[in-house]
Amino acid sequence: MVKCKICGKEFTKDKGLHLHLKAHKISVKDYYYNHYPRYDLYTKKLIKFKNKDQYFSSDFNDKKSLKSWLKKIPIEEARDYCKNLLVKRKLEKNIEYSPTQVELRTLPFPPIPFYEVIFDNYYKLCESLGFKNKLSDLPKKMVFKEKFNEDHLIYIDSREQKPLRILDFPTEVKGLKFGDYCLNDKAKTHNTYIERKSVPDLIGTLSSGLERFKNEISKAAEEDAYMVILIERKIEECLAFNKLAHVYKKNTRVTPDFIFHNVRDLIQQYPHIQFLFVDGRQECVRIVKKLLLSDVLKDKFDLQLAYDLKLL
Repeated sequence: MVKCKICGKEFTKDKGLHLHLKAHKISVKDYYYNHYPRYDLYTKKLIKFKNKDQYFSSDFNDKKSLKSWLKKIPIEEARDYCKNLLVKRKLEKNIEYSPTQVELRTLPFPPIPFYEVIFDNYYKLCESLGFKNKLSDLPKKMVFKEKFNEDHLIYIDSREQKPLRILDFPTEVKGLKFGDYCLNDKAKTHNTYIERKSVPDLIGTLSSGLERFKNEISKAAEEDAYMVILIERKIEECLAFNKLAHVYKKNTRVTPDFIFHNVRDLIQQYPHIQFLFVDGRQECVRIVKKLLLSDVLKDKFDLQLAYDLKLL
């Protein structure tokens, strides 16, 4: 039962309480601020309220505060806090695989490089906590040169509405079962396909088009294919797409929180996919060639981590 702190009336669910608060002429946010105040561990300011779950699970208002706090406290305390974040995530969400760089960067968690600093090896830490590792350790130095022969060409799906302009390598438009780009040599790319997304594409695909996209991902699994979902915008910009006027419609109710919740669910549900966010369409061209023409896909590294560290 949930009891109203103002009048003592009890409700079976939070929804009932939240509707009841109108009788007291108080917003849900102000109710929790007044009766359950929570403060950013670093700035000591009230935690910003979006919803009850977010409010009670947040210790910081932004990653800047998290980063500053972790640097301020003793390293053992930082280790305990960061480890507990992973343990709590595993228990509450029942996830199987070690969280990827994309997952960590879209949650109030430190990124993988910070874990590497305080624990030496992120994947060994995750394994010790009961996660399965579907990705390999990133080498300290990654040098993947593009190697190809005169018979190689990049297939572009005939349904790709705004194909990338790959001007310095032969291409051919062809109907693909899934994905938008692949090489005509499956063995060289370890049967990898690239699905390109603009921000509006990402929003549509992971909201109204989610089930269709899951079917496409499942088809790739049936063909023992690996899929890289390549988004032509940096991850920090996508996390704030509701502030990008040219990609966000005022009337839509889809939020970045909703979209990235689905991103994280897909990453955990399908071990044969990765999301990779890059800086613009021209960068997409470079990454498509790098992925398809080098040996970077031989060992399954965290591509977003490699990109963030400027190793890709």
